Order: sequence, then C-alpha cells, then structure tokens
Amino acid sequence: MRKFKVKIGLDFHGVITDRPEFFSAFSKAVKERGYELHIITGGPRKTVEDYLNSHNIFYTAVFAILDFYDAQGEVKYFSNGEFKVPEKLWNSAKAEYCNSQGINIHIDDGTQYQKWFTTPFCHYNAETNTCRIGDCVTIDLSQDADNVLCQIEEMLKTTQFY
Repeated sequence: MRKFKVKIGLDFHGVITDRPEFFSAFSKAVKERGYELHIITGGPRKTVEDYLNSHNIFYTAVFAILDFYDAQGEVKYFSNGEFKVPEKLWNSAKAEYCNSQGINIHIDDGTQYQKWFTTPFCHYNAETNTCRIGDCVTIDLSQDADNVLCQIEEMLKTTQFY
C-alpha cells in the first residue's frame, strides 16, 4: 500500500463555525495522525485565525481569498467598508488553492465553488451533519472525529485520488 500524507481542506464560514466543538476534536485527530488541515475561507485571515485559536482548532495553514487577492491588487474597497473581488476569481480560488497544495479532499458548504474543483469536493449539509461527494460518497460527520477520519481514509483508498 502506498503511504502518503493526507491533506484536508476545510471551509470556515458555515462549516467550522457551524460545529466548532466537533472541528476542534477533528483537528486534534488530524494532527495526531500527522495529516495536514488547511482552512480555506473568504477571510480575513487574522479574524479566522483568532477564532480557530480561541476554539482550540489545529490547522496547518489558512488560505484567505480576500487576503490573497488584496496582495495582488484585485480587491476594490468602498467607503462604506464593503469590498469586491471579481466573481470568477473569488469562486475559483479555493479550487486553485486545493490543486496547488495537493489537497486530497475539501469540505465546504458553498456549492458555487464546486464546479471549479478537480480535488474531491465534499458538500457539507449542516442539517444532517454529512458531506457528499457527487452521488456516490457520503461522509457522516455526526460520528466521532476518529470515525470521520476513517471514512475519509477509506474514501481516499478506494478512489483514484489515493
């Protein structure tokens, strides 16, 4: 069996913020197994990191779309505090990050991002505490963190992404 480092992408707003206690335990299990956990979010990074740290959520990296495009001069700020990033850039950023970082699975509640992904995209449903990859794979996030990681490992072993 080929051994590789599992890299998990996890959305912040609507996923981690929906169940911070679970994702604290999940992140601890990820760390214990020597895997990577990438928090992939709209941002801003500092606000996200403060929240993660206050909830004892381990992470390898935080990718914040707002900060990424701000550094590239792609963000237009308005006097009322709002901002705008071109929609295509915003919606494809998570997928591009996952691809560039070799993320094995990304869990997100935003379906507008899904069409850009080549990485397995697991659509999170807060009502059922599950996420689905297409019509074939469902991961039950209502179980304990170790069981959820076992489900992810099994999915990776039985797909071309392993």
